Amino acid sequence: MLSKLPIKRIPLPTPFPVGDVNAYLIISDPLTIIDPGPYYRPAEDSLNRSLKESGLDIKDIKRIVITHGHPDHYGMAGKIQRGAGAEVLVRDRELEKINLPPGYIENLLKTMLTTGITAEALKTDGLYRGKAPFAHTIDSIKTYSGDCLLEFEGFRIKLLHTPGHSGGHSSLFWEDKGVLFSGDLLLPKITAITLIDYDPGKKNLRGRSLAHMLKSMELVGFINPSLCLPGHGDPVSEPAALAGSRINFHRGRLEEIYNIVPEGQESAVTPYSLSSIYYPNVKGFDIMLAVVEVVSHLDYLADEGRIEEYIDDQGVSLFYR
Repeated sequence: MLSKLPIKRIPLPTPFPVGDVNAYLIISDPLTIIDPGPYYRPAEDSLNRSLKESGLDIKDIKRIVITHGHPDHYGMAGKIQRGAGAEVLVRDRELEKINLPPGYIENLLKTMLTTGITAEALKTDGLYRGKAPFAHTIDSIKTYSGDCLLEFEGFRIKLLHTPGHSGGHSSLFWEDKGVLFSGDLLLPKITAITLIDYDPGKKNLRGRSLAHMLKSMELVGFINPSLCLPGHGDPVSEPAALAGSRINFHRGRLEEIYNIVPEGQESAVTPYSLSSIYYPNVKGFDIMLAVVEVVSHLDYLADEGRIEEYIDDQGVSLFYR
């Protein structure tokens, strides 16, 4: 099906454990690239080579759409913009992840510390040192909110808000063709991490990433695309079925985590402590990923009233049954 559409999938190498990221070129007016990959020489070389194979040059790109503000997806956008004058689009809720304005890192640190994670564990992530690795500065970014339309010559693609992996994550849906560009929402071989965002409206400062993820998966089932083009991995031919399996996966994980939450307030533990029980063998950067995955499920269970949370004098959450 993909070969019959003006879409070119371009796998790009990354320096991250996740491996290649998929950029997607929509060969129409305006020439648009979705998630141009990290600012990383092997990725840049692969992108230039793929464009040349299609008789194109990086200077021909007129629009860059970023599904979410993680460097493996957006890092090259600034370099392309400077060379081509391309417009860069991102959902308003993701802008801070890219621009890193004053206070953003501090708020993110504050949010992570509510889980009981140690400062030493946080040092494994370059972002917490105030720097987004493998990301070129973007001079000008156009933001949007809600569900809006990208206009092409003869067709439109809808930008959908699909939070869960990131609070402002967007997927793109070409409804007439049944094609969903899912970013990191729906991946063929792995489940996307339910990362947490700073939310000052919550007593524990954490956004509800798992609740958002489940709703976004339900949306995939509702729109029922015939083809999913993910941010990592091969195209998915039955996206709604995969989304359903991801929902079931998280429901199962909720029960597993519920079962290790101790009984009684006197035995309450932090998400960090529980993550070391649920993921006993993780090291380095994976410690932080384990913590955010566990705490998103704990917050969901607490919001359902199945477990209790109290916050100590240091602002750290502790959970019990």
